[in-house]
Amino acid sequence: MEDLINLAREIGFAIQNNDYYIEFKIKEQNMQCNKELQKTIEEFNLKKADLNLEISKAESDIKKIDKLNKEIGDLYQAIISNEAMKEYNRSKEKFNQILKQISLIINKSAEGQDPYSISIEEHEECQGSCSSCSGCS
Repeated sequence: MEDLINLAREIGFAIQNNDYYIEFKIKEQNMQCNKELQKTIEEFNLKKADLNLEISKAESDIKKIDKLNKEIGDLYQAIISNEAMKEYNRSKEKFNQILKQISLIINKSAEGQDPYSISIEEHEECQGSCSSCSGCS
């Protein structure tokens, strides 16, 4: 048991030294330090709170709800089109892909498959839910 835990720690260390992880953490920090983006995210969250408050009122103001929805949509577009956010999302996706591949190998090995013959390519489209898929077994 101790050997497996030590191997898991070695994997964790290797992950943190992987270029995809390092790039992801740099992009995450850049995104968090981008004052314009953070201001937009804060404004977005405040507008969402205002919208939820207005919706929860017994007598909601439909015009105010429509206005808030439009403002929220505009802020969302500003967030996702921000270059720092785009770079962060791209690097996060790359890193998550590596984590999915690692998890696949560990899980399939735990099910008895040979870890060296598990095909990553066959499982590239896997979303983690087997309810609509018969391709993993």
